[in-house]
Amino acid sequence: MKHAIQMLVSSCLACLLTTVNAFAGQADQQKVPDSLMLFDFEKGFELGSAITNDAKVSLVNKHGSQQLLLETGMKSGAPGVTIKRPKGSWDLNAYYHVKMDITNAGEHPARIIFKVGDPADGMEAWQMEIRFDLAPGQTKTVADDIITSPWRFSKPLELVAMRAAPGQAKSDLSAINQVKVTINYPDNNHKLLIDNIRATNPVRWVDPEGFLPFVDRFGQYKHAHWPGKTLSVDDLRQQAIDEDRELAAQPGPKHFNKYGGWQNGPQLKATGYFRTEKYNDVWWLVDPLGRLFWSHGVGVVFPGTAITGTTDRESYFEWLPEKDSAFGAFYGKAGRASHGYYKTLAERETYNFTASNLYQKFGDNWKQEFDRVTHARIRSWGMNTLGVASNRELSKQGKTPYTETVWVWGTKKIEASKGYWGQFHDVFDPSFRRQLKRALANRDHAIDDPWVLGFFVENELSWGAEGSLAIATLESPASQPAKKEFVKDLKAKYKTISKLNKVWGTKHSSWNALLQSTTPPNRAKAWQDISRFYKKIVETYFATVRDELKAVAPNGLYLGCRLAWANSDTVIRTAAKYTDVISMNKYQYHVTNVGLPKGVDKPIIIGEFHFGSLDRGALHLGVVEATSQSHRAELYTDYVESALLNPYIVGTHWFQYGEQPPTGRGDGENYNVGIVDLADKPFPELVKSIREIGYRMYNFRSSAAENNQIVQPKMPVKKDTVQVDEDAHTRSN
Repeated sequence: MKHAIQMLVSSCLACLLTTVNAFAGQADQQKVPDSLMLFDFEKGFELGSAITNDAKVSLVNKHGSQQLLLETGMKSGAPGVTIKRPKGSWDLNAYYHVKMDITNAGEHPARIIFKVGDPADGMEAWQMEIRFDLAPGQTKTVADDIITSPWRFSKPLELVAMRAAPGQAKSDLSAINQVKVTINYPDNNHKLLIDNIRATNPVRWVDPEGFLPFVDRFGQYKHAHWPGKTLSVDDLRQQAIDEDRELAAQPGPKHFNKYGGWQNGPQLKATGYFRTEKYNDVWWLVDPLGRLFWSHGVGVVFPGTAITGTTDRESYFEWLPEKDSAFGAFYGKAGRASHGYYKTLAERETYNFTASNLYQKFGDNWKQEFDRVTHARIRSWGMNTLGVASNRELSKQGKTPYTETVWVWGTKKIEASKGYWGQFHDVFDPSFRRQLKRALANRDHAIDDPWVLGFFVENELSWGAEGSLAIATLESPASQPAKKEFVKDLKAKYKTISKLNKVWGTKHSSWNALLQSTTPPNRAKAWQDISRFYKKIVETYFATVRDELKAVAPNGLYLGCRLAWANSDTVIRTAAKYTDVISMNKYQYHVTNVGLPKGVDKPIIIGEFHFGSLDRGALHLGVVEATSQSHRAELYTDYVESALLNPYIVGTHWFQYGEQPPTGRGDGENYNVGIVDLADKPFPELVKSIREIGYRMYNFRSSAAENNQIVQPKMPVKKDTVQVDEDAHTRSN
């Protein structure tokens, strides 16, 4: 499942630079120019090097310089231009950024992807791009980091299983021979002016001797220092004493009832369970006592967010305890990861730095202390919800409302489908309903629990562009149940294969020949049927999940599947039809324009968002960039305020509670995402903002509704177009 404007070298990376000499001397520096022009579009630029997809390009003179005008259409999921390097003209190995000046010369806001190079590996490809919004008339200079830090090792030192590793390039920089500018799933035609694509910020080369190990006994990055870094066990224990004093002084908002609902607000119908209601023309959740409830939450609240792989990486850690010691309980085993280096290993050994640090902080009673402090923190911070994938033991204690997360494993998939987290379910195969039933059968504790806010069923499914799952069905083998269902529908409609051939422009000799074929038809000619079957897949998925969930937990809210990336009208409309609340993961700076298609009126919950910086020992900032921890806190306030002013949104859940380790979780993610750091210390700037907005959120939203200050999202008008899902992938939230 990312999109920030990466402007200049962050102050956080400067922090790493200042400590480089702690482990190594600087290598001989080869003098290179401060910048290297790749494309300036002045005299001599060949338009033939610009390859378009659902777009056209031309050279225009603006403000005394020649620029590239890109005009995009709406037929593709990623219309735009790929600009190829003149043969052998440059090598990016000596630089940190590739920058571009870009202006939105059109009439509509644009969500733009700027990608440097085109690695075959999907994970690398995502790392080599940035995503950003550009308002009409706005000009920005955007910068794509092509290496993970502004310094690189002068000799080979491969560091594996991390999304961002110090001293490494993200890809083979000498092989980069193109840049690409695309619009992400457009709803309008766009015009962009592009200029001065250049490499900047020469790399500092550093000898790797002395770098290993680079992780200390608390799981922290060793070669940097920052405010609040844990330096000793005594430091951990003193922090616990100080925080207990703080939590006692600020136990939480006095206007929260026991569920975190608005005790001083209007009294509505109490059902004993969470429900939804539109009040004063804005959507709300209503708690079991009948009070308005806005879900201010955080996900992945459990004592294992810093579990990291040690297999093949033992030299990274300055301290890994003996397995027969008291710390041996924090070792574990894990299976194959979804992405990255550990995807290639069937089993790996892990160490849980979160739990290890809690044990050093609290002693043998660390699990109970984690529970106690976590509930107290969430209340004190003005939060009221445990979000996705949180600890079941916390959920069962009747202290904080929670969302239950249901994962559906072991189903048959549409074989030709593709997705960031895997292929899409074949919802026409009996295994889908069977495995869904099995997953729901393990939720006895939540079925009639008044503390359960609702059920997320799955996460970030890859629906693709309109029609894509139907096309994947046609590309799948004849044994695919979904394909048999598609052919059955076509037979019922056309009766004879010749009539279908006439419409599709195909030459199938029989219905069986169509079933055996894995070559899709011309999309434009077959679009009506492709679109219809895509809708049937989507409808079958949501209808099946709702039926099975309500059969087990009739009083529980169906919170959907946490839509991510770009989703078609079909997906959103169908989700609205079957879910009680539509969940969306929205990694962006605000959610002012998060809305629903015309005619759809349903509450929305934000299942994930975050901002990250690199100024406190993190090696990857995450999906959306902040320049510092203070900036991170400011962005939190802006984001939640924009949600409170949106009439559809009934809650926001930060991703995630605890920091990811610098050495990465299983799939390599090593983001600055935590509210608390690796040593269980809250980031004070972020907590201050969370607390401030949490204490005033009910009055803020209610007053805005009463004073007509609620901001209605300006949704684009969707057009019925044939979309091609080209190069639109990963975290395009």
